[in-house]
Amino acid sequence: MDGFDAWMKYLFEYEHDRRDRPWDEPEPEWLARYARDDTPVAVAERILRLFSAAGAILSPYGDEQVGRGLVEIVDGGDIHVLGGKQVPRVLRSRGLRSIVTLFAEVFAPRITVEDTKHMPKLQYVCFMFFDIAPIDLGEDTVLDVLEDILALESVACQRAALHGLGHAHHRAPRHVPPIVDRWLAKHRGAPQELRDYAAAARVGGVM
Repeated sequence: MDGFDAWMKYLFEYEHDRRDRPWDEPEPEWLARYARDDTPVAVAERILRLFSAAGAILSPYGDEQVGRGLVEIVDGGDIHVLGGKQVPRVLRSRGLRSIVTLFAEVFAPRITVEDTKHMPKLQYVCFMFFDIAPIDLGEDTVLDVLEDILALESVACQRAALHGLGHAHHRAPRHVPPIVDRWLAKHRGAPQELRDYAAAARVGGVM
């Protein structure tokens, strides 16, 4: 098993929060063989590889597994390398832009109905992606990514992008309103609650 496969198995098959784990259970191969020698560039390359072909690569996994693994990557995890200067700019940019493919190929087709009361992990990481990912929401590339996700024909993805734009407002107050305005002009038939959310995001009024 190579490093990428071991990483995938660790993220999407290993139950990180399982409490009844036997004391003598072998350490996951990712931790035992690869993690200690990891580098920021290698992390960025793995994320780019995964996100750029996310639909196909994640197809063997169920929604709960995908959600759990993506939370491990996004919520303060590996994705932080795309928010700093530890990797070359071109690789950072490609990694950030690959987030659009993740949304288009995974979140859009898998989240067709939103659960507003008991949010599953997959829906959580979709909606909170740009809230929990340690990346600069005011960066031009990230703003482009948010606008591209907002253009997807998926309410869940649109809501996630609006949520991210709302948080980006304090970093880029002049750039966010035009992005939201363009979406509002093209989506006059969108659900009113989503248009209301867009209006709130336009001025940074999201929680």
